[in-house]
Amino acid sequence: MDSIKITSTVSTPKVNDIPSKHTPSDSVFSINGTDNGSKIKPVSENYDKESFRETLFQNLQKEILKPLMNSTTAEADALRKLVLISELFESSAGALPKELLDGLFINTQDLLSELLLRDKTDSIFKGSFFDSLRSLAKLDGYPQLKEAIVSILRHYDAHVNRNQTLNGIFLETSRLLMTLPSKERALLEQQLLKLELVLTKSNGKEQPNQELQNLINLKAAQNGKPGDQLEQRLSRIETLLNSKNLNYQEIQQLLKNDTIPVLRQILQSQAYSDKTYQSVATIIDHIVRFDKGNPEQLEAAVLRFSQALKPLSNLTDSDIVEMKNQLFRHAKEAEILSDRLESSSKNPGDGEKVALAQLLEQALDEKNSSKIINSAQNLLETLVRNESPIFTIMHFLIPLRFLDENSYGEFFVDKDPAAKKGEKGDSDNATDIFFTIQSDRYGNFEVELLARDKNITLNIKSPGPLVETLKATREQLKSIVEEQGYSLASYGVGEYLQSQTILQRFPKLAFRKVGLDVTI
Repeated sequence: MDSIKITSTVSTPKVNDIPSKHTPSDSVFSINGTDNGSKIKPVSENYDKESFRETLFQNLQKEILKPLMNSTTAEADALRKLVLISELFESSAGALPKELLDGLFINTQDLLSELLLRDKTDSIFKGSFFDSLRSLAKLDGYPQLKEAIVSILRHYDAHVNRNQTLNGIFLETSRLLMTLPSKERALLEQQLLKLELVLTKSNGKEQPNQELQNLINLKAAQNGKPGDQLEQRLSRIETLLNSKNLNYQEIQQLLKNDTIPVLRQILQSQAYSDKTYQSVATIIDHIVRFDKGNPEQLEAAVLRFSQALKPLSNLTDSDIVEMKNQLFRHAKEAEILSDRLESSSKNPGDGEKVALAQLLEQALDEKNSSKIINSAQNLLETLVRNESPIFTIMHFLIPLRFLDENSYGEFFVDKDPAAKKGEKGDSDNATDIFFTIQSDRYGNFEVELLARDKNITLNIKSPGPLVETLKATREQLKSIVEEQGYSLASYGVGEYLQSQTILQRFPKLAFRKVGLDVTI
């Protein structure tokens, strides 16, 4: 074959051989028409004065208040990453302790035992008062009464969990602080200084005046790095938040009157940052929840409840006072229990029950790689969920060890299932647990566990090759169920053919309300 010589002539393409492309009429820049290039949408002159509340509300809906059926995919993806990362580290010698992975992925037998043991005593809504509320909530034809019950539950939940909410505000503010430019960071540091002063005053310590505090800050700046001062302040605030003598009313006023306007100012200057936007929205969500925990609002909810009860009973003023006192006694007991659980999690003397918390704390250590830390944070966001007193269906994802493989399950727990009203009469206590497991090795599983009084109905849909194997485990499962004080009334195994949609399985989700009024 003859090679082409350098001196060989090469015909140049003709200009008219190139087809001319049609320029879109809406292009910003066009050689053929300069008018389009000069037409730039004007920026609003009152940008800073535009509705902050509307913008924030839209992003709250988008980022942290998405409907349940739209948010499950993101959570599943997060746990999917955890599963894949765990497999990666399992194959790397010395990269991650095996005990950490064994602690993160829950054994299925332990999981079943936990699900069977959970009852209303695990909830903060326990006691004679809430037993009465449960009975009243079942009455038909009294919408105002049900609204009053919901109001009590909402404010009671916020009241009991005030300390946790306050700690959530502090932690999210600390994270936001590390991502802000110097100007906005200084604004937020000033809020932390005010919070420290309020907490110091609550604990009976002498509060320095502002001029003296400025001199202290100036001297500290001369003797050390600014970062060291901030770390010391954050450490002091964390210690003060764990004290018993918090002035909730003064903290509430600070958050409402000072912190929210500062957050608004930061958000306006950092509107382009999605992370800042999400962090600010989370802080405001916590502030709203903290405000709802005000004892005065809880008392007002009790009064509305007493008014709604008038068509059903003849309550006297003394009855209403006793009702209010009883509710606050329940709240005090719930707070004591919460403190006790918090203390037991810090003291590893209770054995395996606190192992997961300890392992998560190790995974969140700054010495670990960013992948491990991010996976642990995603896991915490999935696991740390409060039971809703309003909506009967809970949804969460749990990493678990299933058939010798690290995987995860997506759970839906309905504490008010329609199965309560069965052919054998109404059930006093029924819980419907539906979950799916997606295994890379075996395929998809769907499991429904209906606990009706002390009887368990278990139905499993599994890949075809495992149907007979699972049928043979009936006696083993029966013994596990009976060890927990239940009886296995029915056990069925079939082949998994097609997945159900969430709305097919739980039609009541179509009526779920999502939204938040950020007005305080």
